[in-house]
Amino acid sequence: MNVRRRVLLPALLLMASLSVRAEAQEADLVSGAKAEGRVVWYSGSNLGMAQAVSNAFEKKYPFIKVDLIRSSDERMLNRISTEKQAGKILFDVVNSQILPMMYRINVLTPYRVPGAGVMDAKFKDPNGYWVGLHINHFVLGYNTKMVPREQLPHDWPDLSDPKWRGKVAVAGTRERTTLSWVSSLVAVKGAEFTRNYLSKLYANGLKVLPDNADVWQGVGRGEFAVGLTNSPNYFLARKADYPVGVVYPDQDDGGPGTLLNLNVIALVKGAANPAAARRFIDFVLSAEGQRILIDGAYEIPLKPDIIDPVPLTGFRRTPVTEEQLAGLAESTLKLLAGIGPEW
Repeated sequence: MNVRRRVLLPALLLMASLSVRAEAQEADLVSGAKAEGRVVWYSGSNLGMAQAVSNAFEKKYPFIKVDLIRSSDERMLNRISTEKQAGKILFDVVNSQILPMMYRINVLTPYRVPGAGVMDAKFKDPNGYWVGLHINHFVLGYNTKMVPREQLPHDWPDLSDPKWRGKVAVAGTRERTTLSWVSSLVAVKGAEFTRNYLSKLYANGLKVLPDNADVWQGVGRGEFAVGLTNSPNYFLARKADYPVGVVYPDQDDGGPGTLLNLNVIALVKGAANPAAARRFIDFVLSAEGQRILIDGAYEIPLKPDIIDPVPLTGFRRTPVTEEQLAGLAESTLKLLAGIGPEW
């Protein structure tokens, strides 16, 4: 046997062994998922998107039924806390913007998602408790027929100018994107600055609406000149043929920057259907699952093997972590309640 064969043979045998082991693990996972037959998914994502993901998964794996429970992040957290206190966790998979908070109440278990190794480290928990599902930006949407380009607001403080009186809308904190935005202002500029700024907006006729759909549709119809919302709603408005444009706010030095809203997914500790849950998480983070998020909901995937490069550069981001936003949520809600009841 020559030297080259002596070197290559062990390597080939190792590769074959790893391949056989991976196939065996895959077979075990599929077998376990079939036996369980269902996965319970608590989702904080857009309902239409969540249903599309569920339908695609059931089509690919007809032996697993997805029980989808859609909820706002805050209600989800309350429900999960109640289940934990009662000693009966009813769900297997969860996705939301507040998983760092759920991690602290000990309802998650580590799961190393295949292929997540290519993802930027800041979009996944270092111990495997959660991994980024998708991301979007908190932006200013504006009606192009009402706002000439030379008059565009570029920073959050611009909106307190009297010329915008009664012309600006934002969703209440039932939308986690709004709560995260206000929390990010607190994190970067402080509670006093944030309270004073939002009080000025409120006094200037800021309209606080039930959800983000009311915001982008209101801007598109010309009921408001400017709306504070997350970036997928800009694309939804364009799809509906509304005359809208978008501004990434606070790009000058000294401003808080544009906030990124990270939505993450995780496996639940003590899940009744762990094999089906892992199969579901794998699917949502696969190219097929991520395509649904891109095409149907205009979300930004976080894996470069889906979109390379991931479009998260070219603008100044708010320097805040998910853990900071989660930790500030309760105090931010109290701050907003002191400004007005609509929040």
